[in-house]
Amino acid sequence: MRLNLYEDKNTAEERVDIYYSSMRPAIKQIIDIANSDRPSLKGRPADEDLDDGIDIILDPGDIYYLDHIDRKLFAYTKNGVYRLMTTLVACEEQLWNYGFVRVSKSNLINIYKIKQLKPDLNMKVYASFDNGERICINRSYKKSFTEYLQRMRRLSE
Repeated sequence: MRLNLYEDKNTAEERVDIYYSSMRPAIKQIIDIANSDRPSLKGRPADEDLDDGIDIILDPGDIYYLDHIDRKLFAYTKNGVYRLMTTLVACEEQLWNYGFVRVSKSNLINIYKIKQLKPDLNMKVYASFDNGERICINRSYKKSFTEYLQRMRRLSE
């Protein structure tokens, strides 16, 4: 697949032209993404009081993983940790098409940020990120995680 990108500062309306010989899952995903707005999440630095301060808009592509601790949801990025005012289930529904998959009762991870997958004892697998963090993929979520990876791999072919 060849990709041509053109930047024109004078363009009043952005457009995407797609030429294809057959409708493949990758083409369908590109169309779905082009037709929808990319989700964004609002958060505040985790060390600030939520009553005062300014919301920061987080791009899902910058998030390594989401962690639900003590009824609070945190997003971990290269630049820091942010408290989100939403639920893990809402994030899972909103971000599933952008590389996020549930790997435990309290974690969603961004598969595009994984540096290495390493098997461990008791059929567990650990996902390592380039920021040094590790998240355990629990046994009960391992099958759905593997299926998600295979589905995303098929879409990119």
